[in-house]
Amino acid sequence: MRGLAGRLVRLYPRAWRERYEEEFVALLEGRPTSVLDLYDVALGVLDAWLRPQVASERRVALMRSRMQASVLLVLWAWVGVVVAGVGFQKMTEYEDFARAARENITVGAAFDMVVVGAVVALAAVLVGGGPIVFAAVREAFAEGRKDVVLLLCVPLLSLVAFVGFVLLVGEVLCPVLGCLTAHSLVNVALFLSIAGAFVLAAVASAAAVSAAVRRSGVGERLYRFALYPAALAALAMVVVSIATLVWGLALWAQDGTLFTGDEGILATPTFGTWLVILAVMSGSTSAAVAAVVRGLRARRAASPAS
Repeated sequence: MRGLAGRLVRLYPRAWRERYEEEFVALLEGRPTSVLDLYDVALGVLDAWLRPQVASERRVALMRSRMQASVLLVLWAWVGVVVAGVGFQKMTEYEDFARAARENITVGAAFDMVVVGAVVALAAVLVGGGPIVFAAVREAFAEGRKDVVLLLCVPLLSLVAFVGFVLLVGEVLCPVLGCLTAHSLVNVALFLSIAGAFVLAAVASAAAVSAAVRRSGVGERLYRFALYPAALAALAMVVVSIATLVWGLALWAQDGTLFTGDEGILATPTFGTWLVILAVMSGSTSAAVAAVVRGLRARRAASPAS
């Protein structure tokens, strides 16, 4: 009887046997095998082939992994847009650009759309990512996972470190060094150090959050929900990128001298600075849109109706 039951177990699908065979055989060997047991095993074989739950579970796990990757890629794309947006804000904070925005409705409206799109993208990232981070923290405390908690502290620590560095440069180094010209080696070095610190803080924060989320067992349901805010964030990034393009073209049409002059960051060519900013925004936005499309496909494939 027991040998016949063991042979019947070999009739199960390979995926089922890889997952359950060892413990199932141990269960059968732990007690005498009856005719009823053989009947149950035979029915189990038939059911496993007609309804391959193991394959379905693997497929759902794969779709969950894809949805997770999509949500995290949107986070990284948003970081890219933020970095480019900070550069855009830095370039346009001077009076010449403010005057152009007041005098030309297209320039002004495009600038406002950049701001609105950035705010919407931030809100969408917080709405979609907040529940995931909260669930990861709750699980980490429940299971004593200090690594996850420490990783999620990195964004706050990065912000504190960046603000401290900016205060050090602005309140200590600059007064000591005195007035510096835009192209002076010291001024360029200080600016690049601040810009590098900002990029490093942003990258470290995104990397830490991504690692924490991947290490936690956040359920599929939260990723399914997060894809909708992620889609809104990607749409907002599209708006920001288009508005930045329109801003540059409108400025060129209104004030060609300003657009082709050296009013960019660190007195670099305005045209070149704008192109770099636009390239980073466009690349990040394209990545976000592709991630959302892939994530929504995975979401549809993982749904019970599928």
